[in-house]
Amino acid sequence: MKQFHDYVKDHAERTPDKIALTISGRKITYGALDELACVVARQLVGTGMAASDRVALHAPTSIETIACALGVMKAGFVLALMHYGIAAEKLIHQLNDIKAKTLIVPASASLVELTGKVHLQFVLHMGDWHTSRFAGLNEAFPECDGGLEGSEVRVIFHTSGSTKDSKGVAVSNSNMMAAYTAVSSYLGDFADAVILNFSPLHFDYGFYNIMMPLLGGGHSVSENALPEQPEHLLDLIQRRGITGMHILPPAIHYLLQADPDTFQPQKIKSLKYIASSGQALPPKHIQLLRALLPGVAVYSMYGLTECKRVAYLPPEQLDQRPGSVGKAIPGVKVFLVDDAGQLITRPDCVGELVVAGDLVMLGYWNKPELTRQVVKNNLFGETRVYFTGDLFKRDSEQYLYFVGRKDNVFTRRTFQVNPREIEHVIVAHEAVSEAVVIAFPDEVAGQVPKACVVLKEGHELSADALIQYCATQLDWYMVPAIVSFHAALPRNLNGKTTAHLLAAGAIAI
Repeated sequence: MKQFHDYVKDHAERTPDKIALTISGRKITYGALDELACVVARQLVGTGMAASDRVALHAPTSIETIACALGVMKAGFVLALMHYGIAAEKLIHQLNDIKAKTLIVPASASLVELTGKVHLQFVLHMGDWHTSRFAGLNEAFPECDGGLEGSEVRVIFHTSGSTKDSKGVAVSNSNMMAAYTAVSSYLGDFADAVILNFSPLHFDYGFYNIMMPLLGGGHSVSENALPEQPEHLLDLIQRRGITGMHILPPAIHYLLQADPDTFQPQKIKSLKYIASSGQALPPKHIQLLRALLPGVAVYSMYGLTECKRVAYLPPEQLDQRPGSVGKAIPGVKVFLVDDAGQLITRPDCVGELVVAGDLVMLGYWNKPELTRQVVKNNLFGETRVYFTGDLFKRDSEQYLYFVGRKDNVFTRRTFQVNPREIEHVIVAHEAVSEAVVIAFPDEVAGQVPKACVVLKEGHELSADALIQYCATQLDWYMVPAIVSFHAALPRNLNGKTTAHLLAAGAIAI
């Protein structure tokens, strides 16, 4: 099977002067991008690493970062993507978990906190790989796939859980190509596309958003942050000739803040569609988006790191089925099962979503037992299936509707939030007796943590003070956005405090 990075090489040979990437205003052609990727690959091969060794990439999204990702794959090593904003403790844990041999970082990166705590053999600084420095290296890079076939690990994505809960999702070349084939089958050929993305490379959604246009020979445009004003986003679309936006719902909410009196849709005639993933779009946003951009198709999608993309709602169904994420994408089958693992066939019954298809991950790196819990072989007539942990229901026409997570873990701006971890931190406060954290709807972030707290008798504590305390103990996305205080928390028949009763409104929250 053709390798992921080979497509970029092919485009570099056919259209070397075509713009491949624009990241934060900086551009690079296909020819220059492939040349830089070859430089990176040579650097890595020169270390003498074995083909299956892991190379960790820890850097903000840039042209050099994309070249490094392609270079790692070109050299035949396993690419492990690390979120550049994570704490040193989590980075150390992830590096040791995958037994990374090489770490790629920006030239300005300080590695003091890693000293003596990781088992790295090499550190490669990206700042030394400026294209002007290697302008004379034009010879073809020797083919070296390291013996890694499509069924073996090529990329490891890390989930956004807490330090101990963070998982390395291992995918093969076959997984990635299946995802590309499926998504391009409904979004269309990327050859003439100019795709705008705001998600970072380490996030699987950002990785595919950036890479898919490159595989198709299109123009991939990425920004590390949303513009300061919604009107500036519209200017960006016009200036770059954007044909498609691959974004998350918060970006759509941001776009809808544009002043309707000054907004001129005729200025962005290039925009053909908006593809949104992460959560179903609120009906209010759909209506506003239709009014703002009446000629733009909107795709509402659902996916997970473990299987990339699962379902999409065709644009023509958006008004009829608000809240739905559609049906399974081409090449994917979905099932709903009850708590006993039995198939649910009746409409409007809630069950866990199970996914089958070539894009289902190989498994969690270094976590065989956890992999066995969620990836099953020879079930429901399929070779391999993945139990998502997400609860869904289906209507009579097989359209899917997200209900919630089995384990109460939820997503805030693409980051997974574990309510139990937040509760442990809050209860450790000297003034707190009990606490339950629930997911609270938020128009921008999708869901945010809300802490329902009972104080110890005789103690006082403000919501702001508790939030500030949490900020010193937790990553930003785990910090409660809302705090409410109560005399007591509801309990079930076993005497246990339950978030379900809080979410159902058993007491005022």
